Formats: sequence, structure tokens, C-alpha cells
Amino acid sequence: MTDNLGAMRRLSELMRRVNASTDTQDVLEEIVHGVVEVLGYGVAAIARIEGDVLVMTNVAGPPEVIEQILGRRTPSDQIMDEFRQADRWGILRYVPPGRMTDARLSAAWIPEVEVSESDDAWHPEAALYAPLYSATGELLGNMAVDLPPGGRIPDADDRELLEMFVVQAGLALSNAHSRERLTERVRLGEMVNEIVRAGGKSNLDEIINRVVIALADGLDSMQAWVLCFPDEGRGPEHGAGHPIRYPVGQDIPGLRRDLVEPELAREPVEVTRHDGSQRVPRSRADLQSVMDWLGAERVVICPITTRQHLLGYIVLAFPAERLALTSAERDALGEVGRELGRIVHQARVLETEQRLVEELRELARYRSELIATISHELKTPLTAIIGHAELLEERQPGLTSLDAIIRNGQRLNRLIANLLHYSKVTGRREVVRSAVDLVELCEASIELLSLRAAQAGVTIVFEKPSAPSVVFGDAEELGRVVDNLVDNAVKYTPEGGRVTVGLDVGPENVTVFVTDTGLGISEADRSHVFSAFHRSTNPDALSVPGTGLGLPIAARIAQAHGGDITVESTFGAGSTFRFSLPLRSSP
Repeated sequence: MTDNLGAMRRLSELMRRVNASTDTQDVLEEIVHGVVEVLGYGVAAIARIEGDVLVMTNVAGPPEVIEQILGRRTPSDQIMDEFRQADRWGILRYVPPGRMTDARLSAAWIPEVEVSESDDAWHPEAALYAPLYSATGELLGNMAVDLPPGGRIPDADDRELLEMFVVQAGLALSNAHSRERLTERVRLGEMVNEIVRAGGKSNLDEIINRVVIALADGLDSMQAWVLCFPDEGRGPEHGAGHPIRYPVGQDIPGLRRDLVEPELAREPVEVTRHDGSQRVPRSRADLQSVMDWLGAERVVICPITTRQHLLGYIVLAFPAERLALTSAERDALGEVGRELGRIVHQARVLETEQRLVEELRELARYRSELIATISHELKTPLTAIIGHAELLEERQPGLTSLDAIIRNGQRLNRLIANLLHYSKVTGRREVVRSAVDLVELCEASIELLSLRAAQAGVTIVFEKPSAPSVVFGDAEELGRVVDNLVDNAVKYTPEGGRVTVGLDVGPENVTVFVTDTGLGISEADRSHVFSAFHRSTNPDALSVPGTGLGLPIAARIAQAHGGDITVESTFGAGSTFRFSLPLRSSP
């Protein structure tokens, strides 16, 4: 008979250790030895689930038996088949002799004992198991016993005591499972966070290098590679590897074609060294060659995707001793593939934007240089033409064609001057500053244009402030802005109209405003008024000579001085232009 008192004492000690100890292996050893030493079974063994196999990790019994079965690996589906064939004894599973298949019997350990004719005698081909589950119903392992005390099939009392030990084994594995899952979540969380942080870098090669290291460390792979395909077939591929660097140009072409298949384009897929499946038919042979070269047992491939596109792939290689990826690890890897797809897409968008900005800058520089070159080349012969025409006019006055040549030559000369100045203000990065009184600039501009205004029948009024309005900038260029605004107001105001010039001084800015009662600007033209070479669509405005460069030059001068120019206008009723600059006490 089993020593019930001794069994309860052993159980009490086991319960304390299960709840307090973090050394699961030590606790399981104590359980199997308790079953043998206290309950009287000849052999007790516990197997733990590792991927899709059960591995015998703890055995108590004769040394020769321990040597035979410790470390034995059994496919978990075989054990589940036995559970389904077994009789249920509470949480125990009893397989009577004759129910095991010949294949299973040949793989199992069968004790060498004589078969008794007694009804309750234990048969060597019988089996007594107890599946060990987590609190959520996940199979964690299996406990098996053999050679029960007295050589008899355990009765109800014996089974009850055995179940108590089984419960403790289940709790020990469940606690270990919880600790492992918590550790796994922390590890995978750190891996994903590192990859998200890598996404903050602007250089795609740096991003991929950090990602591949995080993957290799986070998933404990012997080798990791990340490859991003060229952007829309243009430019270089981006690849990185750890610890072996990615061999540039060594893409596996078949893998790209395999991963576009719908069933492979979403989640990681595993390929073993001797895999005969057709999941990756185009790349299987190449992948197995890679595994042979590395000495790996399997690789896991994860696509790098956005919603519509395959951007690349991740390849992780694992040795035989490394357990298969858990569901949490597979989920995390799949999430990394999607997150990396988002990061790569954003990095490529940024690279494209930067390239386009650089191209636009280069085009603007080329345009500015072209304008300056052509203008310089035109200016020399044009000056000669105007000079000779004026000389001919002095010697032969009255020739109307000469007057037209001189007038249009001077107009072309003004256009070239504007082109040169536009090129100058467009390409310049810095302004030489000094103190400038805007009141003086406004007075000088009005004095310059008063004669033209009088000839056109336009009145100019200056609402002069009581104090100077000093800013820091280039006096000549600021004067050009004011001259342009007042000149435009006079040109586009019909006879009998009025132009008002004034200044509004605020706590931080001063604004020169020029208001006229002229033609006004249509809403369609207003959005282009500061664009180079733009002319109004208003026929009345088009009849007034101009180059379409005055306001664009003025706007760029204002921007170079930290200010701006705005316009308010009503078509047919006039316009107000406001030229604002920061007020500063020192340069």
C-alpha cells in the first residue's frame, strides 16, 4: 500500500516549492522522484512541448531506463492520438494493452516484465498518461508513469494520489509558461520598439542595418538578412545582414516571385532544410543551399509589404537546437514586416521629395544663370544699336523710323535690366544691411514719380507719419520695391484717379501701403500677380507696357529682408499693396 502520510508530506513540500521556486527543472525533478519514491511507481517521466514535439526532460527510475528515454522526442500529434484512444480516468488517460498501433509500440519503451493472468495485473503494453495544460487550455507537456506499485493497475485511491502529483506538475509548467510568455513579450516589445526607433532615421541603409540587428537579437537567429527591392525598378537595392553582411547583388529571384502569391504575401513562412513542400517552389532549392552553407535547419521568410506592394523580404536562419517560432514570435515578425514596409515607403517618399527639391533648385539655378548669360549677351549689342540710332537721329533729325528704333530699344533695355536684377535677387542668399528710413524712401519715390503722375492726371498723396520708421536692409533694393509699387499704382490708375502712400507702424513690423483707385486685379489674376513674366488678362491693363518682372523682383527682395508683400484688390475699383518688414533696433 502507498504511504499516504508520506505522500501528503511530499505533496505539501512540492506545493510550497511550485509556488515559490522559479527553477522549473528542479521542481519537475522533485515531482517525478516523488512519484517513484513515495507512490511506488517504477518509472515516472515528464515531457515538455517544444514547437510540435514533446521532449522528455525529466525521468525517474532505473539508470538504464533514464538513459534510454531522457531527451527522447515524440511528435505531439502521436501523443494526442493516444489520448483520444485512451480511457478517461479523471485527468489521467489509460491506454489498455492492444490499443496502441504497432508503429507506436515499436517507438515506445516497453518494460521487460512477465504478463500475469490476474485481471488487475499491469500489462507491459499498457500506458498511463496525464496531459498537462495551461490555464488557457494550451498543451504544455505530458506526464507518464509505468510499473505501478504491486504490478497492479492503480485503483481509485492510487489514482487520486497520482493526480495530486500531476496537478503540481501542471502548475509548475503553467507558472514556467507564464514567466516565459512574459519574458517573450518584453523581448519582442523591445525588438519592435527598436525597429520603430530605427524608422526615425532618414537614410534607408542606416534604417535597414539597425532593423536587421534588432531582428537577429530579438528572435535569436543564427543569421538575418533584410532586402528591399529597387524603388519601382530604379536605383540600387538596399540590403543588410547580421552577423554576416548581406552580399550585394545576391538576391534570390525566385523568392520574390513566390512571395507575390496571396497566401505567402501576408505572414511569415518556414522552410526546413529537407522540406519537400511546394509552398515556395521557385526558391526552395536556393533557400536549402543557403541553409546547407550556414549549417541551418530552417529559415523563416517574412515579406516586407504595404497594402498594395511587396517591397522586399526578411530571411532568418535558425539551427536545429533552436525551437520553432512561437505564435507570438511569428505575429511580431509579421508586424515587423508591415512596419518595415511603412518605414521603407516613407523613406522612399522622403528621398523622392529631397531629390525633386534638389532638381528644382538646380533648375532654378540654371534658369537664373541662363537669364543672366543671355541678358548680358543681349545688352552689349543693344547698347550699340541704341547709341548708333541716337547718333543718326542727331545727324538726320525727322526720321520717324529712328524714333521707333530708339523707343523700342530702350524698352528692350529696361527688360534686360529687369531680367538681370531678377536673376540677381533669385540667386542671392544674403543681404548687406544698414539702417534705412522707410519715410525717406517713400518721399524719394513720390518725388521721382510725381512728374509722370501729373502728366497722367493722377494725384499722389503721402500720409507721412510723425516719426521715422527705421528698418535694417539694403537701401537701394528696398527703394526699388517702393518705387515699383508706386510706379504700378500710377501706371494702372486712369486720369482723375488717386494714389495714396502711407506707413503703418506696429510693435514688431512696419508696413508701407500703396492704395490706388485704378483698374483693380481680377480674382483669377490675383493668385499669379507675384509670378515671373505674368501679365494681367485685363485688356486695359495689357495696353500698359510692362515686363511682368517688377512685382516678382519686389516680392523676392521683401522675402530676403524677412518681410512680405500682400495685395487686396477689387476688380474695377483699385488695389492696395502692403509691403511689411520687421522693425529692429539693430542689424
